Amino acid sequence: MKKNIYLQKIGEFEWSILIKLKKDLERSLKQFSLSVKICPDKIPLTDLELNPLRRQHDASIVMDRLIKHVKNKQYFRTLGVMDKDIFSRFLNFIFGIAINPQKRFLKFSGVALISITRLKETFYGRKEDKALVELRVLKEALHELGHTFGLGHCENLCIMQFSNSLADTDEKPPKFCDTCLRELNDFFFS
Repeated sequence: MKKNIYLQKIGEFEWSILIKLKKDLERSLKQFSLSVKICPDKIPLTDLELNPLRRQHDASIVMDRLIKHVKNKQYFRTLGVMDKDIFSRFLNFIFGIAINPQKRFLKFSGVALISITRLKETFYGRKEDKALVELRVLKEALHELGHTFGLGHCENLCIMQFSNSLADTDEKPPKFCDTCLRELNDFFFS
């Protein structure tokens, strides 16, 4: 039986980004018999998530709202996608965040969030490169979904390498290394 990953739009941006991400994720994760669906609704952003001094959204507050939104829907995995700059408590900015289901004190897992804002060339004052942005979005989506499948950060040349900068994201491949693939096979087929 196929398991579904749901893409949840948060805030305003082009639906075409989700459509492209859906196709790319299905291609990248086909060996695990996963399908990807786009939720028809969107979650609006509110002033509660915005830190006006930083002019960024607090990823953990957005994540809490995303969890509440999907809590009773019994989705296998949910990936929230937004186009606002986000930060976490210990980092000035992040590309994404996920709940690791191995943390037993958490009652809910299988939810991740990515922001496409810092993945765009225009954020850095450069000319937009649509193909490059689509690849970066795929990489961050795979990385955060990997965390929801129980993977930690990896030292190999792997999508699960930690990205401390956009250069780190660009350098890593859009696929899992052999070690992480073995863990994923155990996760999906054991």
